[in-house]
Order: sequence, then structure tokens, then C-alpha cells
Amino acid sequence: MDAVQSDVKYFNIANDKNIVTLKMPEDVITKWFEGKRRELKLYIILDISGSMAGSGLNQAKESILKLMEGLFNGYVLAEKDITCFFFQSDCEVKRFADDPNLLWSNGAIRNYFAGVQSYGGTYFDPVFEKIIEQLQGIDSDLAIIFFTDGQGGYSENTKSKLETALAQTGFSTEVHTIGFTRSHDATLLSWLTKLGTKQGNFQYVQSSGDIPSTMDTTLELLELGDRTLYVKIGENELLPTGFDVNGNGKLVLTGEAANIEGQKISIFKDKDGGENFDIETAPIQVHSDDPLATLLTVPYIQFEIMRLTNEIINNKEETRQRFNEISEEANAYDEKLNNILQSAFKTKSIMRNELIQQCMETKGTILQFKDILSEALKGTLTNQKIADFNNLAYKNITNQRLKKKLDDRTIKNIEKMEEVEKKIEEIVNELDFDELEAQESEDNLLTYTCTVSTDNYIDAMREGECICLTLDVGRSEAAIADPSQITIKKINQTLLSSGAFLNSVAFALNDKNNAESVHGGFQRETFSASMLKGLAHENITGILPLYINEKHWSIAREKIKPIMGYLVTLDMFGYAYSQISTVPFLVLARALGDTSSEFKKRQAKWILETCDAIYKQSSTLREDNKKLFENYMKSPANRTIDHVPNNFVFLSHLFCALRCGDVSAQDVHRWLQDGLMKFLIEETIRRRLNKWQFIEKSMEDIAKVLGINQKVYIDEPIEEFEKNYAEYFNFISFDKNANIHYVDSFKKALSDSGINIETVKEDKEEPMDVDLTKVPELPTVKTILYDSHTYQISDYANSIITEIKKAVNMLVEINLRYNKIIESTIADPDVSLDSSEFEFIEGKTLLTDAFFNKYSSKVILATFLQSFLHRQNSVRREAIEAGPPKYHEPFSEDTADKLISTHFDEYVSSTLKKKTNDILSAYTNEQNSAIGLKFWQTDKVEEAAGLLLVDVQFRGRKVYGQILKALQRPSMPLAKEKIEMVISGAWQGITLFMDKPRGSNDPKQLEKFIDNAHWFPSRQKVYRMLKAHKSVIPDIDYWIRVLPPFKEYLEHQFDEEYLTAKRQARFAERQNSPSGKRIKRNK
Repeated sequence: MDAVQSDVKYFNIANDKNIVTLKMPEDVITKWFEGKRRELKLYIILDISGSMAGSGLNQAKESILKLMEGLFNGYVLAEKDITCFFFQSDCEVKRFADDPNLLWSNGAIRNYFAGVQSYGGTYFDPVFEKIIEQLQGIDSDLAIIFFTDGQGGYSENTKSKLETALAQTGFSTEVHTIGFTRSHDATLLSWLTKLGTKQGNFQYVQSSGDIPSTMDTTLELLELGDRTLYVKIGENELLPTGFDVNGNGKLVLTGEAANIEGQKISIFKDKDGGENFDIETAPIQVHSDDPLATLLTVPYIQFEIMRLTNEIINNKEETRQRFNEISEEANAYDEKLNNILQSAFKTKSIMRNELIQQCMETKGTILQFKDILSEALKGTLTNQKIADFNNLAYKNITNQRLKKKLDDRTIKNIEKMEEVEKKIEEIVNELDFDELEAQESEDNLLTYTCTVSTDNYIDAMREGECICLTLDVGRSEAAIADPSQITIKKINQTLLSSGAFLNSVAFALNDKNNAESVHGGFQRETFSASMLKGLAHENITGILPLYINEKHWSIAREKIKPIMGYLVTLDMFGYAYSQISTVPFLVLARALGDTSSEFKKRQAKWILETCDAIYKQSSTLREDNKKLFENYMKSPANRTIDHVPNNFVFLSHLFCALRCGDVSAQDVHRWLQDGLMKFLIEETIRRRLNKWQFIEKSMEDIAKVLGINQKVYIDEPIEEFEKNYAEYFNFISFDKNANIHYVDSFKKALSDSGINIETVKEDKEEPMDVDLTKVPELPTVKTILYDSHTYQISDYANSIITEIKKAVNMLVEINLRYNKIIESTIADPDVSLDSSEFEFIEGKTLLTDAFFNKYSSKVILATFLQSFLHRQNSVRREAIEAGPPKYHEPFSEDTADKLISTHFDEYVSSTLKKKTNDILSAYTNEQNSAIGLKFWQTDKVEEAAGLLLVDVQFRGRKVYGQILKALQRPSMPLAKEKIEMVISGAWQGITLFMDKPRGSNDPKQLEKFIDNAHWFPSRQKVYRMLKAHKSVIPDIDYWIRVLPPFKEYLEHQFDEEYLTAKRQARFAERQNSPSGKRIKRNK
């Protein structure tokens, strides 16, 4: 196999220990996994004990819901991949996969969590056991999030079983733990984070208000998408190793395995071998003066300190000699960090500040670790100290993991940026600036002048710099992976040279203590920052190199790389090509927000020319977009955020593709005629409605949105049904002497089986007063469905339409401004953005108003409703793929009625079904109680058997529970016979129940089911039956024959000496307990 883009590097951290980095081609990973994200299952484990009552549990539930929303929106997993464990002294498991209606889109998950309440004490064994049980069916990578606020009981045996079960899954596992308040068991939670094959994360939350931020961190960790592959070095065993999406992996080798020189290194897709990639290049040794050595060493030390900490807190029997050895190890790591710091302070490396920061954070961890060690030696190590230390140490490790993506890019870009500087130097040496200046107009030299240095663009070029438009930008950390997440707040009128901007950044950062006040950090759009003020006193936090002419662009196209890296990631070496193919096009969209002056029109023209230059120079982008434009029109599935991260960038690319001839005017015109702008606008609205709390709350009551008259469509049909069903139920329940049919049914079963049993002849029954041949029909509920002729949009729906329009008006306006420009370009390819026809005023939405005015309120409601219901990409895809499709064309008179009627009728039908089921359930419960009472009361054995045969039939039915309750009530006629027939499932050779095993095709399962001999009640029910009937059935042999699994228990219950001794022991135990209180025991 081709070994291009692969390598192995190793750093000798100690005599017998190497840290090894591996790189394999991204296209190999793409081929192996078909470009799909790793499959991930999630266990969310929530402590619902009594101490969590109130704000703690409410905040925890809301945070978990926020986490789920992020996971669904980011396609990390789907609802079916989540299992929740709610634990206190017991544990309830809720597998979302078992309930197809438990979805995020229909609000069912949020409603389910609303019903989760706190009660009981904290005991960990039940939840550990449930996790072990669920692990048996795991078929993909697994992440576990463990949240608790208390210290509870657990057994070492159960802990050991959990550790073994996680190790044996055969998949990548990670355990993240969150300790809430000072009372959480820091030792246990720290131990849990070590159980997975991947390093877990520990977070300590001191108050309920901090919980949402912990979920944000957890979400980021789950989104990393690392895969576990298997590395084979020489003839050694396969080593599970985490690889990120870029194909980078890392592992630590010790002893003889650390010697990798001359060894064949292969990476396998699975632990069983099979597909593999051979790295054919020889391993490269990393020397101690290489920045990579430090980037490998510091995280290694962090993990080693955590390892030593866990050894201290989990091994109470450590000797003083071992403590001294641990102390020496920590001191050695501290000294290593000191050496790295000395070198870092002396170096002029671009990574100097990053190295110093990492070292100082790790030294802080070591300092706290020494405090932990001292407390352990004195025997005064508290839960609070462990929690504080874990919180600091894991936070540093987590930050490093989240920054790894950027760090990998930084290392890769160091050489690239050096090449950029060399290339610029070559360009500068080749240019004849005197000739260029002589040919340039005074107007251009004056226009393209740096405000700070007063150099014109040619003077800037002499220094290897370029002239740039200044910006005010905002960004979140998500922009590191997706540059479309950057926000262009404003385009300024000030021009700067690239050198003046970067020098201003350096000066401002040195002059101010708070770096975020200079560049804005990874803050919200509303956060105000500035490195210097522009001509109009505007904030400047970014720049965009301009295309002025080809010679200026030859430098600008190189300088734009570190500038984009800084703009998006706050690190010049954080550059990625996606930034260049995204950010300038976002700036173009922002420019179209206001072209009300001649200068702003000229700015828009400069930006467009810059975007043209970028677009033309990228053959890959151009080819990819040709396919994207065509596919966009083929299916709504090709319009979601995973295909088109930003609609404005998409439109900017389309405009540039049209201008450079990559797409024909005829094709673009056809796309517009086929509804391109409608699709873009609907997609823009759909994305805006996602994560908008106001609209989610407003849309919660779908009946109110659709204007469904509750009285007409729901209440009156239900009242009529309930009345009719009451009459029907009363009729079929009439049984003055109808119990005879139970006897007849049992006799018929005897006759059919050929068994001859002598039965007692019953007295002749009196004739019934009711003619049972005239049985009324089973009533049905009258359903009134949607009628397009009478349907009216409600005032409430109109108010929602107004609110959504307000929120999306400007976004839609930008789409339509692109539409106007593109249509004009189709008509006249030479049209320019500084034309008077493209005078757009900021805040004015004339095009949007005209667009919405074309459609009726019904069409707009239908489109907005579909956009809201499909606001999550996974739901939109499911709707498209459904048969028949649940996606309808937006802004269409033809589909508006169909869409509204679908949801109208679905609400009416589902609500009526639920309410009728509630009515039927109430009558069924009443009937089941009556059957149970009838079974208890009857003094005819054949009637009792017939009742089980006719009205119960299956042990799995609810009515069977009433039969068991009857067995536990005293004074029951025929107690001996009834207990035996219920337990054995047979009477006089007739099988009374028709249950089948789940694996009915499995002979072993079927064998266990023969004669129902496998089923027995719980010990609690046995105790209650015995208590109720021991006086009338004093024969112990009978009880043992009927209930053989409880032989020892039954013998004890009939042993008076044993019972007396047990009662005395309990009395003594209560006497010795505090305040004489009853001691609660675990079952």
C-alpha cells in the first residue's frame, strides 16, 4: 500500500521509554470508514437521590438536555444511541432505542426528563450492575457520563466486575465523571475516569449553576471523533491507539518494546487483524531541542502525575518507602519542566508563549500533587483536597485534548509559514517597484494607503507586506474546526498594511493585561474588543488582504494565510485552507448589508475582486463547487449544514463561479427558475429556528399553532365515546350468573384433551335477565379531520409568523440581494457592484417584504412549521428518506394544505387515540381488579381454572398481577388449589397459560419453558402468600413441592426456634442503633 503522507516519530523521554507519534494518510481512514463519523453509544448516568432535590437536579436535567441537543445537531449520535441510568438506592434504565417515539424533535425526551424526580439514598452497586448488564449488548464505541452529588455505598467486588466488563467490550470506551458539591466521592469518580480505553475527564462542580459549562466541555470531548486503531510494531502484540480525524496517533512504549528502530510498523483497522496500513518510512527520532519534544513531554507528565495521584488515593496500604519513591518521581518531572522553561525563555521560537504556558500549568498541578502526597503521608487526605486537585489536573489535560486539533495544525504549519516568508522575499526581489510606481495613478496610490504608516500599497510591497481592509470580528472556539462560525461584525473604512496590523497586535497585547480586550478571544458577538481605533473611531480586530492588481496579489495571496490563521484561531500558525475559502466570502455577504454610499459600494467591489482572485486560484474548490451546485437542486438532503456550512458562502461561491465562467448563465438561470432562492431561504429560516428558545416555547403547543378547536375536535368526540363505551362495558360486564362460562370453558378444555376427570355436577342455573345475543357493537371515536375549505389561520399563528419574520428578515434580505445581483450578472456579465441599482440600505428589507407578500399566510405558516419541525438536520434527513417523504416543497400553494393537514390530522388522531386508550385502560384496570376479586372469591375449583384459562391466558398481562395479589390475601377459598394452579400453570393436566419464551426457536429456551416449571414468584410474594395461608395450609411438604427453589427459606419459616432467634437479633440491633431507630437494609 502507498505510504505517502505517513511517518513515525519518537522521543526518548527516559532510558527505557519512548513517546511515539504516528501519522497515516487521511484518505486511508476515509476509505476504511467510508467517510462516516465513528459510531458512538452514550450512557448518561444521573444520581437522583434525595440530596439532588431542587435546583441541583433541575440544572442537571437541563444540562443533559443541552448536551443531547448538541450531540444531535452535530450528528455525533442519534436518540437510539442513548441509554439513561437514573440511580439512588436502586437504578432505573431507559433505553431510548426501545421507544421509537422518544425523540428530540417531538419534545418527548424533554417531557420524559421533566418527570424525573429525586428520592432515596445514594448506592452505587445497582447502577454498576445495570451498566455491566447493558454492556453485554454493546456494538460500538461507548462514552459514559457519570454525575453524582453524594458519597454512597459500593462493594469492591462490583467495582472489579465493572472494570472487567468495560475492558472486555472490544470497543473504545471513555468514562467522564462530574462530582457535584463537596460531598461527592472524589476517589471513586477519579477511579472511574481510568476505566475506559481512552482517558476520561473529571470535573468538579461547586454549585448547580456551574453544571451547564461542564456539559459544554463534555460535548466538545465527545465531538472529537477519535477512533481506536491497532498498532503492531515488529512481532509484538497489537496496541490499541487513539487516532484523530487527521490520522494522528500517539502511544508510549516501555522496556524492550520501546526500541522501534528497524521494526516494521503496521496500523490495523480492527483488533482481529484484517485491513491494515504499513508505514514504510523509517522512524525519525525527535531531539530534545525540537518544539515537538516539549509538546509530547508536557502532556505525558500531566498523565503521569494523575497516575501517581490515583495510586495514592486508591491504595490505602502504601508504605512510606513507596511514598518516597513517588515523591522522587514527581521531583524529577518538576526538574524536567524547569529545564524546558529555561530553554523556552531563551528561545525566539514562535511557540515560546505556548510552551511557557503549558509548563506553568503543569508545574501548578505538580505543586498541588505534592500537597496531596504530604496529606497522604500524614493520614489527613480529605475528599475536598482530592476533588480540588482532580479538578485542576483534569482541566489542564482536557484543555490540551481540545487544543490538540489546533496544535497539530500549528506544528504542520511552522514549515509552511517559513516557506511563505521565503516566497514573499523572492517575489519582492523580482519586482521592479520603480516601474510599478511610475505606471500607477496618484489616485490609486492615495486610495490604497496605510492609515498608521502612511505607506501606499507599493511602499508596503517593498517591505513584503500588503494593504488590507480592516474588520471587527467575533469568533467562538467552534471556528477552529469550522471557519464559517466567525462573525463579521463590521467592515471599517480604515485601510492598514499587514505589517502595521500585526505590529499593532503585538504592541496592544504587550500594553494590556487582558488579551481578550485586544482580539476579542473566543467570545460572543456582543463582546467588544479593539487593538486600535480606526479613522471613525471604530474597533479593529481583523483585516482582509485586498486584490489591487496581480503584482500586489502575488504578495497578498501569501500574507493572507497567516492573517486568516490569526483571524479565526488567534494563532497565525492555525491556518487552514478552509479559512481562505470561507472568511473573505463572509465579508462579501456582510458588505451587501450596506452599499448606501459610494465608498461602501467601492468597498464591496474591492471585496468581490478579492473573492474572485481567491476563487480562480483554487482548482479544487472550483471542481467541488460545480458538483455542489448541481446536487443542491437535486435533493433537500444536499442542502443541510454538513453539505453547505454557510448559505452566504455558498451564494458568494456561486456568484464568483458565474463570473469566472465555471457555471453557465443558462444553468444558473435554470436553477433560479426551479426555486433555488426559495430553497436557500427556507434553509436559512430552518437554521435560524434551531436553538431559538423563544420559538421552541411558542411552538410547544402545536394545537394552538394550528388553531385546532379543542372542544370541537377533541373534547366532544371523547365525551361521546366515553358515554357509549360506558354503556357497552356495562352490558358485557353483566354477569348475574355468567361465571358458568368459566366452568364450561375448563370442561371443554378437558374434553378436547381427552382427559377423563370426574367433576361435580352443578345445580341448574336460573335463566339470565339479559339477552346476550344482542351484543352492541364496540364503540369508536368520531374523528373530524382537517378541511381546507373551512380552515383559518389563528391569531396566535399570525403572531408567530410575525416574530419569525422579524428574526429572519435581514438574513432573507441578503439572500435576495445576491439573487438580484446574480440575475443582473446573467443579463449583463460586465455589471459592477458599484452600480446604482445595487444600492442597499442597512436595516431595510424591501426585497424580503416583497418576497413574503407573494404568499398567503397559510403558505408561510406551512413553510415555517416545517422549518421548525425539521430544525435539526437529523430530523430533516429522516423526513426526506421517509416513505412517503415527510418533506414538502417550501413556499408552495400546492403543498401548504398537505403539510398543514398532515400535522393537523396527526395531532387530532394521536390525541384522540391517547385519550381513548386512557379510557379503555381505566375500564381494563377496573375489569382486571374485578377478575382478581372473582378469582379470590370463587369456591369452585373448575371456575377458578376456567377464569385463568379465559380471562388471564398470559402471565405477561396486567391482569395476572391481580391474580398474584389475590393469592396474597387471607381467607381465600380453595387456597391450596389456587396457589398450585397459578404457580404450576396447569390444573388436572390442562395448561392454563399460553406464554412463550423470547427465543421460541431455541430448543434450550423452549425446554426451560415446558410445563411452565421455570416460573416462580419473588421471595417477597412467597412471604406474603405464606403469611396469608400458613394457618390453613400448615403442611411444609406442600409448600416445598409447589415452590422448590425456596426450600431453605420455607424450612426457616416453619422453624420456630430460627424465627425466634431472628426476631431477638433484630430487636437487639434496633436497641443498639442511634436513637433506637430502625436500620434500613439493602435487599
